[in-house]
Amino acid sequence: MAVRTPEEFRESLRDNRRVFMYGELVEDVTTHPILKISTDTAAGDFVLAHSEDPAVRDLFVAPHPETGEPISRYFLPPHTPEDLEKRSEMIGQSIRLTGGLPFGKDVGTDALYAIMTTAQRMGKPEYLERARSYLEHLRKNDLNLCGAVTDVKGDRGRPPSQQVHPDYYLHVVDRNKDGIVVRGAKIHITGAPVANDILVLPTRQMREDEGDYSVAFAIPANTKGITMVCRPSRGERGPSEFPAALPVLGLAEAMIIFDDVLIPWERVFMCGEWQYSMLLAYTFATYHRFTGVSYKIPDVELIAGCAVAMAEMNGIERAGHIRAKLVEIAAYVETLKALATAAIKSPVMHGDLAIPNPLITNMAKLHFASRYHEIIKLVQDISGGIISTMPTYLDWQNEELHKRLEHYLGGSPKYTAEERLRMIALTHHVVASAESAYMEVVTVHGEGPMEAQRMMIYAESPLSEYRNLAMAAAGIEPHG
Repeated sequence: MAVRTPEEFRESLRDNRRVFMYGELVEDVTTHPILKISTDTAAGDFVLAHSEDPAVRDLFVAPHPETGEPISRYFLPPHTPEDLEKRSEMIGQSIRLTGGLPFGKDVGTDALYAIMTTAQRMGKPEYLERARSYLEHLRKNDLNLCGAVTDVKGDRGRPPSQQVHPDYYLHVVDRNKDGIVVRGAKIHITGAPVANDILVLPTRQMREDEGDYSVAFAIPANTKGITMVCRPSRGERGPSEFPAALPVLGLAEAMIIFDDVLIPWERVFMCGEWQYSMLLAYTFATYHRFTGVSYKIPDVELIAGCAVAMAEMNGIERAGHIRAKLVEIAAYVETLKALATAAIKSPVMHGDLAIPNPLITNMAKLHFASRYHEIIKLVQDISGGIISTMPTYLDWQNEELHKRLEHYLGGSPKYTAEERLRMIALTHHVVASAESAYMEVVTVHGEGPMEAQRMMIYAESPLSEYRNLAMAAAGIEPHG
């Protein structure tokens, strides 16, 4: 069962997991009116793995490096720039081909490969062996994953050990012959309700007295003591919305509560090694920001496409100020793509694992996040206020109103009124809806806030080399 079918994936979620939505315990996440959308979105990965198009199937499925058995390509650790390129292409294509990011195996393996890299660096062969054994478990069972990194944190001005409640950061409360027992909560966990397993990492650098907070592990989502509290995402498309070619997709977010959960030793990858907590978080951040950049490229391509289409449908594509705005949008998209390519082509190697270039990866994420709102504003400006005030699809279908709406809501004669309204509806969704407002927040905070990227850019930039060049030009001997 190396590559599961979508239905096999759905069946695996019917496992008595404790998931709450709107204050009620969800009986079945695959049939719940909101969470079924998350299920369908995550199932997209399994659909692509069974595509009838060989090119698609070969992108998402690869031979096991030892047995040749077909496995998900996500479960092949990247060893070369070509591996990173395939991974990036796979993530981008998952959006282009399904309309929504499945987002499970990518973030989960971001965490696992960071664990493997850190285990090598800390000289802990038992952790590396456990991680490799877990990777084989993933390959064999084709599991969907979520990465649980961000703690609830409490008072942000205090470190974990000085919080009023020690559980504000997930920590070890007991160790025994069977494993460790953990307590605490993780928050902002995308796709958690439809994950088979949860991979937990520390969220920050821990101090010497915070060994109990320096913990990493994997655990099934239906393990006793785990409770998820979900933030509702959008439901199915309503009758007032214009039809679209792609279905409504998206993943619910969850807070995961760990109430004295037993983690078997074979699934523990860090326990007390506080000196390496930052290295693990740092390496995960690099892998995960690379994933983030990879899936954001098709997102911003679509946003740019809406800008171009709306300019044409409004008949203003030749106006100088509109062309200037389109140039800004195109430069934003193509710069992001160029940075992603550069991160792939110059990886950093740790053992046999390739890490996308940390400096360039963080530059790409910061570029995306820092200019995203400005690009959204440009699209809104080009499109006009109608993206927020257009009549509904029910009005369009009304016999009395239809001819009048068709008469008054046309634009460029190259397009029908209905074509223009469909594009207005799509543009509303990507730059003016509740979902787009959610994405504006995710852009700032997803894969770490912008200040985290600035910190990593500062750490990775060759500032001393710049200084030495300037001092040499000035005839000054570098000091230290």
